[in-house]
Amino acid sequence: MDEQTPIALLTDVVHDNEPLVQSIALGKAGTRSMVFVTYSATAAFATLISALAGILVQWLLTASYIAESRSMVSSVVGLVGTLVSVVIGLLVWTSYGLFNAQQSDLEVVGRSVARLHFALRQFGPQAVTAHAVLRKQALQVKARFWPDEQCAVRQDIVRIVVYKNIHADVQEMLAALAILHPTDQDQRESLAQMREIFARFVETQLSMLRNLANRVPNILLNVVVGWACVLFFGYGLLAGINALTLFMAVIGSLTVASSILMILEMSDPYTGLMQISSVTFDQLLYALTEQP
Repeated sequence: MDEQTPIALLTDVVHDNEPLVQSIALGKAGTRSMVFVTYSATAAFATLISALAGILVQWLLTASYIAESRSMVSSVVGLVGTLVSVVIGLLVWTSYGLFNAQQSDLEVVGRSVARLHFALRQFGPQAVTAHAVLRKQALQVKARFWPDEQCAVRQDIVRIVVYKNIHADVQEMLAALAILHPTDQDQRESLAQMREIFARFVETQLSMLRNLANRVPNILLNVVVGWACVLFFGYGLLAGINALTLFMAVIGSLTVASSILMILEMSDPYTGLMQISSVTFDQLLYALTEQP
């Protein structure tokens, strides 16, 4: 295997993702979670008010007038209901796919760190610097994706919300690997594999950040909530005016809000109520603290 190939791959990865390095930002856990809950509560309130507005309009109009328009109202309600159900279903599926993709990528990152840690052991004391660099970058991964408040007070962790240090990280690890002097064929092959593994380690993180940047657009969610408001207004026009109608309007509004909350939570799986656990990664970090 050509030892320069992994280095060239790292260079291409950094160059291709230059705009990403400068633009991706991850918000604080508590702040983003409250934003998600607030947006979902607003959607519930808007749909409920729309249903009440429909009931009010029905109460203001005569029964004969509503009967003459029932066919058109029912058709529009059916059309909008189909659009809302299809789009919300697709958004939930897309967000769930992002959630699973992040889990898979985290497994790749974790395996890369473990394989690098194991391979560096073959070089004994001369790999101390590389071990330190690996541990530092693994801690930065934890701080980057799980914005835990404890990370901010640790002296050996810098809270990084953008991967703007990718150039320094790559050069630092390559420099640490460059001082290793393999003494046999096995160590030479191991060194070449470590460069390739580190390239995958960096590239996977960039892929994870890119996916987080391509979350569900807010304008799309706003359109879906608008459709839901039109739908509930139509329901209000067609429904009978009684306590059960009001109760079901509340239940429907909460259903829409819960689906919106699910979409938002799964599209950013490191904050909020539905987040990927960091327990496995913490165990890996603990292993890195042991003597090589």
